[in-house]
Amino acid sequence: MIESVSLRQMQRLYEIAKYDTAINGQDYVYVHVTPADSNYTELLQNAIRFNGMIIFVVRSGKISFAVNMDHIRLGANQMLITGANSIITIDHDTIENLDAYALFVSDEFIHDLNFEVIILNNLPIAANRSPVLRLDTEAVDHIAAYMELLDMNMRRNTAEGDDLFAKSISRSLLTATLYQLMILSLHRQDMADGNEEISEPTRPRSRRMLYTHEFVRLVRKHFRLEHSVRFYANKLCISPKYLSLVVKESSGRSAAEIIDEYLLLEAKNLLRFSGKNIQQVAYELNFSNQSSFGKYFKHLTGMSPSEFQNS
Repeated sequence: MIESVSLRQMQRLYEIAKYDTAINGQDYVYVHVTPADSNYTELLQNAIRFNGMIIFVVRSGKISFAVNMDHIRLGANQMLITGANSIITIDHDTIENLDAYALFVSDEFIHDLNFEVIILNNLPIAANRSPVLRLDTEAVDHIAAYMELLDMNMRRNTAEGDDLFAKSISRSLLTATLYQLMILSLHRQDMADGNEEISEPTRPRSRRMLYTHEFVRLVRKHFRLEHSVRFYANKLCISPKYLSLVVKESSGRSAAEIIDEYLLLEAKNLLRFSGKNIQQVAYELNFSNQSSFGKYFKHLTGMSPSEFQNS
């Protein structure tokens, strides 16, 4: 039986292992694992399902995981990112001189960020992408620094009673961390090249996953002008119904939702930062007129483009 583990339960890491651990209410748990630690394996003896995102960065040493039945080996300067409700098993026999950083972020806190979900779509947590990134030493230091700032914010500000400001700082820091992860993801390298310690998941990508990957690539290229699922389905030589099915299965979102996410993010950026008026933004995003753009924008955001500009 796979146990579903909440963020609160993950706080047992502190009680069991006596880590240098930061606990910020129901928002996140930060853990720094050192080679001297060993008792944490008691908590993770069996497969678990964590309702949130896990960012696990290895500075040195070795460890192996099974993530959603994909077997993954991590070594020095490697990072694993898992999405909500991933099933995780640790192969304890593979742990060797492990120096690593882990951040467990609740799904509720991620949604509380009001973070553009299209950024999450670019992180390596979808079914069609490896959850492992190769980093250099500077990148490890960079991500570890963000985690340590989250730790410092929780320890110092909440201890002094500044809970409201501390939570706002945590939101900003986590948002910055996710943007940095997206940059690293966009510059990812092939995990298997020249490093026998690191491997891609052993399960080959299916044709459906490849369709989803190609669909997202096409959306990034054409979304400003092409808003229909049919356009992308024609590009892939499949039916719109089949495209919607495979994208939903691979990403958890419909094809139309992914198009909307890209389009809405661009619309917000143009409205707030381009200096263009609403009519010009509507034209740039290939809406027939300002009225149709306004209806589309309000349907997705609950406010008109002018209300958003002035907010």
